[in-house]
Amino acid sequence: MQGLIPDVHFMPYPYAYRCPFGVGGEQTHALSSRYIENLLDDPESGIVTPCAFILEVVQGEGGSIPAPVEWIREIRRITQERNIPLIIDEVQTGLGRTGKLFAFEHADIIPDVLILSKAIGGSLPLSVVIYNEALDVWNPGAHIGTFRGNQMAMAAGLATLKYIKHNHIPEHAAARGEQFMSRLNVLKQQAGCIGDVRGRGLMIGVEIVDDRQPVDQLGHHPAHKKLAARIQQECLQRGLILEVGGRHSAVIRFLPPLIITERQIDDIFLIFSEAVHAAYAGLQHEHD
Repeated sequence: MQGLIPDVHFMPYPYAYRCPFGVGGEQTHALSSRYIENLLDDPESGIVTPCAFILEVVQGEGGSIPAPVEWIREIRRITQERNIPLIIDEVQTGLGRTGKLFAFEHADIIPDVLILSKAIGGSLPLSVVIYNEALDVWNPGAHIGTFRGNQMAMAAGLATLKYIKHNHIPEHAAARGEQFMSRLNVLKQQAGCIGDVRGRGLMIGVEIVDDRQPVDQLGHHPAHKKLAARIQQECLQRGLILEVGGRHSAVIRFLPPLIITERQIDDIFLIFSEAVHAAYAGLQHEHD
């Protein structure tokens, strides 16, 4: 499918489990940043100097893939040296989701532009674009429009920011994320259909694979879309709503409320564990 916006080019994301370079591990992010830097500097690459570089620090719909902090720092260096504005999309990751107020803080960098939405509105529709004042070339009145400046949403957004900071929500998300990830990694050792568990804070992805099929050159089984959908349905029947995403719709995504408790994490894990075993057993029975 052709992109809806012309002259937009997609770069290889450091997705180590399904490495676009076929190597995996620490080499994935190193090769990605080197490739991007070479592409920008090569006069024959076919890509002119971009007006901006936009990225997600943790890919959301792509399958809850956290970029290594080394890669993020390299991209910041590459863009800064070439005077290319770095835009970070924190629509899903912002306001404490990853264990920091903003996900880019894990890498200790400062972007040129920050895009926020969803969580910042406190359930009301609100989007915010924060940018370096050096990029402020708007003329007076140039940014006005029919639906700009919703005062109710702005008030809710300000109250949301105050609550999150006052109640140390990012730190809470980090702790609950560690708790959940540790349990999921135990389940991964028990269930052959779980290929990868990854995430940052309370933005977690579990990649479902078909362990009956041969592994690829990295030693990983192929994605299993049908089983992921079945696990999702088994969870729903037990009262747990989960999202499925990722390249092949085979990643179970966990995005719980940031105020989730230890007990609730345990309850969610129990339901998910039961659903995984039930879905796997049901699919095996169909194939027998």
